[in-house]
Amino acid sequence: MALFKPFIEFVLERLTKVQDSGEHGLSDFERVRNEIKPCDVLLIEGTSRSDRVIQKATQSSWSHAVLYIGRLLDIPDPDLKTIISHFFEGDADTPLIIESRLGEGIVVKPLHYYEHEHVRICRPKSLNRKDTAQVIRFAINRLGAHRGGGYMLDLIRFYLPWSLLPLNWRTKVLGQWAGRHTKNVSAAFIAECFGFIQFPVYPLVKINGDQGIRLLRRHPKLCMPNEIDQSPNFEIIKYPFIDFKIYENERLIPWKGSGIYSGVDQEPALTFDSKPTHLNHVDPKQLGDQTKITPINTKSD
Repeated sequence: MALFKPFIEFVLERLTKVQDSGEHGLSDFERVRNEIKPCDVLLIEGTSRSDRVIQKATQSSWSHAVLYIGRLLDIPDPDLKTIISHFFEGDADTPLIIESRLGEGIVVKPLHYYEHEHVRICRPKSLNRKDTAQVIRFAINRLGAHRGGGYMLDLIRFYLPWSLLPLNWRTKVLGQWAGRHTKNVSAAFIAECFGFIQFPVYPLVKINGDQGIRLLRRHPKLCMPNEIDQSPNFEIIKYPFIDFKIYENERLIPWKGSGIYSGVDQEPALTFDSKPTHLNHVDPKQLGDQTKITPINTKSD
């Protein structure tokens, strides 16, 4: 096993290397940071190779899930604070998340680690304070688990030709004989946290004739981020980079006719203020030849 350790570390580094998406974030991180509550789950649209494998396998934009636990100074239990202090050395008023990461195991990180990512809040429904505290306690007590180890065969699945596999095979292939690495890159840890209080992320629905509909708890063997997004037990909360409620009395479709973006830089048809009282319309006559819109249907087509 020691002979393969350097090679495994090399593969893990390549799988977890973050790629620059080159696109504007679709969520307002400041609003997310102000509105998120302890025990909320944050879905992440990652850009690494392992993230893209999850996206292809599940046919979803979400590749990762993390649990928000709040600030260290807001946690009343001194024992839990002590555990966190062994894994995090930042300020006590820093908002924290706990997650399982490929090659690192279960770790605690500051919330702003995902400041430049596209994120979405999933809030569990009908949890009281006791349930919330138990979920967070379970997550904190798991810090440091699943660190290192794992088999090289578990990493081969991340190099399979996923685009060539039939859609109904992908999730099965990803979950078949899933090892520690695969579980770390999925949302299995999040499902385990909520499973501790018997709160299933995605219940199994059984229709048994005269007995009606039964909801069964599924074993969180390999829960995927898209299952949290689709779960009836979680409320989806979006904070887009533009607060459209401010402009609810305005018409936000300034484009007329059929056209596509030509790929060159253009002046905006609308400009938005951070705290606006009105929309700033740009007069098309002032733009001249700066904007180039290519019609969808042309003779060249």
